[in-house]
Amino acid sequence: MMSHYYDLHVSGSAPALWPAEIHFALLWIDDTVALEVPKRFPLQGRWGEILSTQQLETDGLPMPRKLDMVWLSIVEQTFYSLEADLPTERMEELWQQTDNDGEPLYTHIVVGMAPYGRVAMWLRGRKKGVLLEWLQGRRINLSPSASMPSNPYEKIDAHCRQYIKGAVLANLQKKGLPPHELFDRIMAQYCYRLVPLFEQWRPDAEVKWQRHASDDEQIPCLEHMDVSCVDGTLHKLHDDFLSGQHRAGRPERIAMTWRTGRSQWSAYFWIDENQTATIFERFYGAHRDTLADLLVHCDPQAKHYELALYRYGLPAPRVLPPESYQLIVFKNKYEHYRSDNYRKSPEAWIW
Repeated sequence: MMSHYYDLHVSGSAPALWPAEIHFALLWIDDTVALEVPKRFPLQGRWGEILSTQQLETDGLPMPRKLDMVWLSIVEQTFYSLEADLPTERMEELWQQTDNDGEPLYTHIVVGMAPYGRVAMWLRGRKKGVLLEWLQGRRINLSPSASMPSNPYEKIDAHCRQYIKGAVLANLQKKGLPPHELFDRIMAQYCYRLVPLFEQWRPDAEVKWQRHASDDEQIPCLEHMDVSCVDGTLHKLHDDFLSGQHRAGRPERIAMTWRTGRSQWSAYFWIDENQTATIFERFYGAHRDTLADLLVHCDPQAKHYELALYRYGLPAPRVLPPESYQLIVFKNKYEHYRSDNYRKSPEAWIW
């Protein structure tokens, strides 16, 4: 069977508050050739993002077929090991996809290490990131000579302490180790579509959201939406993917632009992870494949915005509480509205 060759790059990933250090991490192409996940001391940053890149001196390689790795969870002071077959055929299909300009959607295979031996694998590019696998490693014990060959007399706790500082230390002192189920909640997949609705807010009416009159010349017209999700995925392609039912993690950030007459608008939502995790779990229950809509209701003239979940059969949408997200809106590049709880740093909407 003839192998296809790809311009592959590999990166590691670990959450900012729960850093990890790679002992070794190899993506085996065959019995003799492997791609190495680049090391960083430690790996930590936004979950799923490209944190380091292996520079390849080759014109292309076949897609890897197996993952073999050992890594150190810094806050746990624990080593984990994992060997797993990869979904090679799916990776090949995805890697060949391009955007509207003919540019490849994906540039990196990203391997993420979460607490308690959990491992995520993504394909990632500048405008698109998809989750491939959510895996479970096993806890192992390594001798000092094996775990720290360059300094076999260093204790694991002393080695880890040099990385447990700043926000990592503050979080550990305040909250301790994360709950075992935390990252399963973060990586949970739900079936939904994003539905932007530009309507008029009537707080004193029985039906509070009302459609614009058909002859209204100021009806907003959506241009595009971008989404970044808590599971490390993102979609910044200006297509109709988000408006169709799809399985995805819960949204973490939503950006949208629209026009009203000659005016250009943009809105940026940052959605609170802890509050919305509970809301999604109660809304879906055990049936995460239930088809649902995440409604993004907007009335820029009234400066009123809502996020809500809805599925067929409900008498009304489940409105997310305003405190569960932060929002800023611009009109013609000037700030037009910000939510009362908005606390983001300047230019945080550039992502």
